[in-house]
Amino acid sequence: MEKIILVDGNNLLFRSYFATAYTGNIMRNSKGFPTNAIYGFVNMINKIILEEEPTYMLVAFDKGKTFRHEEYADYKGGRNATPDDLKLQMPYAREVLKYMGIKYFEIDNYEADDIIGTFSEYCNKDKNYIGTIISSDHDLLQLISDDVNMKLLKQKDYIRYDKKSFYDEYGIEPIKVIDLKSLMGDASDNIPGVKGIGEKTALKLLQQYESLDGIYNHLDEISGKLREKLEVDKDNAYMSYKLATIYKEVPLDFSFEDTKIKDIDEENLFKLYNELEFKSLIKKQPKKVDVTYKVFEDEDKIYPEDIALYMEIEGNNYHASKIIGFGIYSPHNHYFINFDYFVKHPKMFDGLKIISYDVKRLITALKWENIPLENDLFDILIAGFLLDYSDRDEISYFAGNFGYEFKGSSLETGFLKAKFIYDMKDNLYQKLEENNLIDEYNNIEMPLTYVLSEMEFNGVNVNPDTLREMDKEFSAEIKKVEKQIYDYAGEEFNISSSIQLGNILFEKLGLKHGKKIQEVILHLLMF
Repeated sequence: MEKIILVDGNNLLFRSYFATAYTGNIMRNSKGFPTNAIYGFVNMINKIILEEEPTYMLVAFDKGKTFRHEEYADYKGGRNATPDDLKLQMPYAREVLKYMGIKYFEIDNYEADDIIGTFSEYCNKDKNYIGTIISSDHDLLQLISDDVNMKLLKQKDYIRYDKKSFYDEYGIEPIKVIDLKSLMGDASDNIPGVKGIGEKTALKLLQQYESLDGIYNHLDEISGKLREKLEVDKDNAYMSYKLATIYKEVPLDFSFEDTKIKDIDEENLFKLYNELEFKSLIKKQPKKVDVTYKVFEDEDKIYPEDIALYMEIEGNNYHASKIIGFGIYSPHNHYFINFDYFVKHPKMFDGLKIISYDVKRLITALKWENIPLENDLFDILIAGFLLDYSDRDEISYFAGNFGYEFKGSSLETGFLKAKFIYDMKDNLYQKLEENNLIDEYNNIEMPLTYVLSEMEFNGVNVNPDTLREMDKEFSAEIKKVEKQIYDYAGEEFNISSSIQLGNILFEKLGLKHGKKIQEVILHLLMF
């Protein structure tokens, strides 16, 4: 099963630009050329590669007006014009991607969403591929299916949705996001919807009647002002449905193979980075590791020495995902061991000290297979946490801090991860000693790892009624704080939007752009 990453390029560029532009301080090189958007964009692309480890990847961009503007002249009419400083940086995003070996698409008369929608449909039809969409645009949630998930970007992190997790949160199928938008509208795209109906009411209607058609077919069951609103804005609702629907048949003369990530053109990439004065990105360029390995077979033997081991699984949920196997590395052991082989020989690691990454993940996944792992284990993830090297669980993100990247099949990357683990162990252990953290590692963190594994494996009982009551309390408190913010501002606005928040603080309230104010803004954005 291959994974293709589908990136909303315009979304990443706008996020990167406005993340700093709201302060009024635009990052520029020594010639005065703005660079904040492209710098943030490149860092986000590198982060995606480190976290997702894709073999296939495409970045989609908008290209002017689309067929939706022909159908509704005011489509996206409420948006401010793209800032000139951002426009200047857009061509560089395409150039960087070209030199990074990443395919990008922009098609006349279609949006980036439609390109992503078309490739999502390719995934639905070709079961050899799983798609992951990356954007903060909620419109793209409608594309989630059995074969497509979405990494919805937030201010500081992300939420990963598949069909089940989306339904659990919203109570509707992902495709019904179209019906949701047709009712509640979308101010960012100037989609009108039904005036006076918000997300909460729209979700309640869809949970009861399943679709926009279902609602209007049972309009006689709806009473009062809600029915009146639906009747008055019926035409707008259906027009909004059409505008909110992502097109999935963009005429693309490309296949999955065209999106396979190619080798980096370091000469031209570094030349561009030098022009933009991105010295730090040159230093961070991932190192390539070239070490051969073989798939373990009956005639092979494991040399008796400390080994690094990394478990490769399908997907991200180590409680439910299928285990592919183990990459193992030491000076005399260069293997990938398929899990089917390991199941037949579960004692093959007996007596060996194992260095791994995320021991909790390893031992818990094996518990689900009824295979205990009773070796002496060292966890470089925990060592890294104690040393403040990383705040993420993903090994690719951790390794990226040291200039490593993992490319190739699951067998190749599993082995390369094991080598990285082995290479890091002595350095991390020495750092733990230098910082007097050995006792904390041995007597607190590692014992806790086994406790947490046992807790995850056994699970806990929860009272859904209590959770629902807590949700009501938290929602009421959030509404209270929102009202206080609106009272201070003198108007209602999208608090989560750095653009709107910046306008309120700097333009309307006239606050200065000093460092302290920026810290306050960051605090508000975290809210």
